Amino acid sequence: MAEHVETKRVVGSLEAAGDVDVERSLVGAINAHDVRLHQAASGPVMASGDVTITQGGCGPVVCSGDLSIRQGGCGPTIVRGNVTIEQGGTQSVIAGEAHLGSGSFVGLVAAPKVTVADGARVLMNTPQAAAFGAVLGLTIALFLRRRR
Repeated sequence: MAEHVETKRVVGSLEAAGDVDVERSLVGAINAHDVRLHQAASGPVMASGDVTITQGGCGPVVCSGDLSIRQGGCGPTIVRGNVTIEQGGTQSVIAGEAHLGSGSFVGLVAAPKVTVADGARVLMNTPQAAAFGAVLGLTIALFLRRRR
């Protein structure tokens, strides 16, 4: 597959059938097969393959492969494969497996298998998130019913 490389630029959006490699750049949105961000920032990222973020960040991530974050962060993530975070963080993770290394932080994790290393923090895990969602749904339903 062809690879698209952006270095030291500001780009509105990138869409490629192949891989996208972004280094020291700012991109509004990315849609590609594999996405690699190195010392770069992006808005939403959609990938049919893997996403790798190293010393950078992005908005929401939706990918069919794996997500790897090293010394970076992103918004909410929906990942078909595994999520691995080392010295970084994300708002929420919905994935097949989540591996949180030292120095990582995740607000909410919903995955069948979660590995949390020493020094990593998780605000809410899968059972806590399910309970929170049930209570929130019930509260909203009662509020809307009462307004009628």
